Amino acid sequence: MQPERVRALTGQPKKKAVFYCTAIDIPSAYRTRRALRIAHALTDIEVIFLSERPLPHVEAAGFRVDKIHGKDGLRKAAGDLQPDILLRDGRAEPEETAALKEIVPAIIHFDDNGEDTSPADLIFRTFGGETRGAVPSNVVEGQTGFIADPSLIRHRRAGLAKHPPGDLPHVVVTHGPADPSNLSYRTLRHLTQLHIPLKVTVLLGEAYTHPDDPLMMMALGKRNVTIRKMPYDYGRELASADIVICSSGHIPFDVAFLSIPCIVLAQNEAELGHALPNEENGFIPLGLGRKVKQSMLLNAVMELLLHEPLRKRAIERQAALRVEDGIDMVSEAVLYYLEYPPRGGKPNRPFPRH
Repeated sequence: MQPERVRALTGQPKKKAVFYCTAIDIPSAYRTRRALRIAHALTDIEVIFLSERPLPHVEAAGFRVDKIHGKDGLRKAAGDLQPDILLRDGRAEPEETAALKEIVPAIIHFDDNGEDTSPADLIFRTFGGETRGAVPSNVVEGQTGFIADPSLIRHRRAGLAKHPPGDLPHVVVTHGPADPSNLSYRTLRHLTQLHIPLKVTVLLGEAYTHPDDPLMMMALGKRNVTIRKMPYDYGRELASADIVICSSGHIPFDVAFLSIPCIVLAQNEAELGHALPNEENGFIPLGLGRKVKQSMLLNAVMELLLHEPLRKRAIERQAALRVEDGIDMVSEAVLYYLEYPPRGGKPNRPFPRH
């Protein structure tokens, strides 16, 4: 229904939400999926995406995309569109956010790197390291803001129902849509040196730009090695694993949602600081993937295959984290700030964080 029609029927203009999200030009990227799930949840809100680049998959999902230009593009677009709320991710400078607060009644920021010091009205800090000292009043820290891939939902806590690995344990390798350090190749090369029956599935994202011939050649030489390219059922593939080997971005949250033993290799130094994938939470973190030695990775795999108490403990610790799909919580926060904007005429009520 068009905003003018809504205005005619209700006497009130339709609320407007603007999304400014970085790195959402990859359809399967976590930031893309998060933004689109939130946008779809706002059924009675006019939603507009702002971007420096074309976003055909966002338009195909039914949303308007306005192109912005230059350093001042976001502030100018906000001034022109006069949205009721701005949702953004990526790095936000305090000065820019302060300027936007003069235009936009409410700002919600998704801080994926744990570095945000901006004065946004609400900050979801999901992936970064633990905050030292008191958590600021405008920050919701931890998995509350995590939004699961829809393909995972029907497999929630699948690991709790799994039997011990049989004669052909299944290892699923997934290092994200782009895998910039090419950990898919490094992981598979090491796994092929493990002289036990093993089924290995390597999931490649649509932004994987490394040559895939070396992976294909390794797969040809091994009967039970499969390389899967998009599209595939991500949730089903992940849930089928006895062990997942993945990067340290958002994928450990996917794994914890399913509760499956997991070995984690960081793509870069920033991922080393992520708080979730540690031993206390049921993961085996091996540090920077490009520096992981073959013996370290294979020993970690064998430990999970040979020691049933270790495998069960990993599953139970992940399940105890209670990582859930936070779409209801996040969309509730958006609607709350639309109803009670910190700036804009209505009395503000601080969003209940717990």
